[in-house]
Amino acid sequence: MTQIDTRPLQAPTTVHASLSPEWVLAEKYEELTGVTCEAIRMRRKRGVWLDGKHTKVVLRRIYVNIKAADKWISEQVSQRHRA
Repeated sequence: MTQIDTRPLQAPTTVHASLSPEWVLAEKYEELTGVTCEAIRMRRKRGVWLDGKHTKVVLRRIYVNIKAADKWISEQVSQRHRA
C-alpha cells in the first residue's frame, strides 16, 4: 500500500545569483552611465583609458570594464579634491 504525503507544501526557495558582468559593450555602458560611445573612443585614443585595462576591442566592438572605469572615475574625483 502506498502512503500519501500529507505534509503542507513549502514554497520553493528562491536563489538570486548576483550577476554583474565585468565587461559590457560600449553601448550598454553608455546606457548605464551616460558616457557616450564617442567619449569612450576619445579616452582610448588619448590614452586615458588603456586597452586591456579599461577597454577591449573584440571583433571590432568596444567593451568597457565597468570596475576599472568606476575606479578611474573615483580616482579623478579624489584628485580634484586634493588639488
